[in-house]
Amino acid sequence: MEFELTTGTFESTLDEKGRVVIPAPIKERYAEKLVVTQGLEDCVWIMTIPVYQNMLDVIGNLDETLNYEQIEAFRYQHEAPARIVEIDSKTGRVPLPAALRSYANLAKDCLVLSIDGHLEVWNENDYKIFRGKKQDIAKEAKKTLGGKVKFFEKGGRV
Repeated sequence: MEFELTTGTFESTLDEKGRVVIPAPIKERYAEKLVVTQGLEDCVWIMTIPVYQNMLDVIGNLDETLNYEQIEAFRYQHEAPARIVEIDSKTGRVPLPAALRSYANLAKDCLVLSIDGHLEVWNENDYKIFRGKKQDIAKEAKKTLGGKVKFFEKGGRV
């Protein structure tokens, strides 16, 4: 059985029509109608329709955890700007509406991340800043763990 990596960060580009190229190693997983919407951070999310429907279900079931205003914020952040698009099967390009490109500050050179069952399209500089913040949090988490977890040893714990 061959291991398949389903995550990764890929350099990509936006063409003059606002289409992002989905890198070849992950393109086959997105060979159907897709949903594009605003990400939680300043990026564009691309996902299959079943993943989007699951996200809507999750948001719909947050009423025991979040208040109405918080749920409404998620809905306006992710549902209101959502659009169905199709990937060009030959070129691997996905059209991103102008409003989403503007929201994510996308330029010709961008990054496509495959993470958590969806894609994220980022402005390279914005992602560098975001990644730096997450790296600081990860370093603090490592200190909190105090050597209890070993990422590169079978079983993970000592």
